[in-house]
Amino acid sequence: MTKYRAIIVLPAGASEGRFEFDAPEAFMHNAPSRIVDTFLSTVTGLDLPGDPVESEINSAHNFRDTQTVTASGSFIMRTGTAVPFVAMISPARE
Repeated sequence: MTKYRAIIVLPAGASEGRFEFDAPEAFMHNAPSRIVDTFLSTVTGLDLPGDPVESEINSAHNFRDTQTVTASGSFIMRTGTAVPFVAMISPARE
């Protein structure tokens, strides 16, 4: 398993979240939207106004040379409100 780091930026009134998680070494060879979906399905502790029902990814790109995935999208809340986010995922550096 390899350790990865993700940063999620939320709009004003919420905070930036930094997370570390373990995934197989070949994790970054997946489609970028799958990488983001996999991470979002495991993340906890986001500074949101409730628990999101689902997430929607509007764009995701895998920069294979630097092993970095960037994404933008939104968390859909139970009320139907969409909270936008921007994310970056890459292997954790020592």
